[in-house]
Amino acid sequence: MDVLGEEKGIAILLGASDTGKSTLAKFLMSHLCQRGLKVGLVDADIGQSFLGPPATIGFSVFKSHPDWKVILSPPEIFFVGSTTPEDHFPIHLKGVKRMVDKASSYNSPDVILVDTTGFVLGEAGKELKRRKIGLIHPRFILALQKYDEIEPILEPYKKNALYKIYCLPLSEQIRPKSMEERKINRTNKFQDYFKYSVIQEFAVEEVQIEGEVLDPNGERLPLDWSLGINGLIIGMKDGNDDTLALGVVRNYSQEKKVVRVLTPLTEIQRVKTIQLSSIRHILLYEDESF
Repeated sequence: MDVLGEEKGIAILLGASDTGKSTLAKFLMSHLCQRGLKVGLVDADIGQSFLGPPATIGFSVFKSHPDWKVILSPPEIFFVGSTTPEDHFPIHLKGVKRMVDKASSYNSPDVILVDTTGFVLGEAGKELKRRKIGLIHPRFILALQKYDEIEPILEPYKKNALYKIYCLPLSEQIRPKSMEERKINRTNKFQDYFKYSVIQEFAVEEVQIEGEVLDPNGERLPLDWSLGINGLIIGMKDGNDDTLALGVVRNYSQEKKVVRVLTPLTEIQRVKTIQLSSIRHILLYEDESF
């Protein structure tokens, strides 16, 4: 894909699950950096993220080949609050747009790669990807497909000179992951993220509350019930609506309106907004939605 290095711009990666999008993103990033280019990487695969914890969109800019197992400078993250974009289109799209804008303004990278989720099938999958393309205006669309499952998404752009579409073959090294493997990977990612966390506490009445926690029937839980759920994962945002860090609720005093949270964030005074989710993570147990 030398054309990316020559023409530069934004490239979005499309493909169903287990087609190798993240592997391709890492390969392209490494290849472009070796050519001396500055590369922005937006990891919008919220179910199997590699730049940040699950349920977040991560962003980093690289000037040299990174060690993916030990990323020294933590990426910026945007908390979506779900590991799937279904039923979360507005906030997912908001996060992708925000991170691409950040990448564009961050020392002007030569190329911005946008990895995406494997949600491509059906009208909903097609609509999400088209809305994403309309928001970020990529110069390149890189499609990985087993058969022709991406064709319905690509069709409107094939005769548009603004887009360059490349349909790429799948790597023989890609091995499908089971649902259990995906759950274990998310659990391990959360464990790594919260590894060096400390307990912080703050008064709920001093921050804004966004989002909701749903019960198994899809009904919204009252706030006091939600904050009383041990293991609830929340996003903590500053006054600019940027995600500072994630937290895990440990306990909540309904009488004092004080919540204690396990988080890697040390400057708790910067938190202006708490974003709820329906994701739980309790110590060494797998995360689950409820």
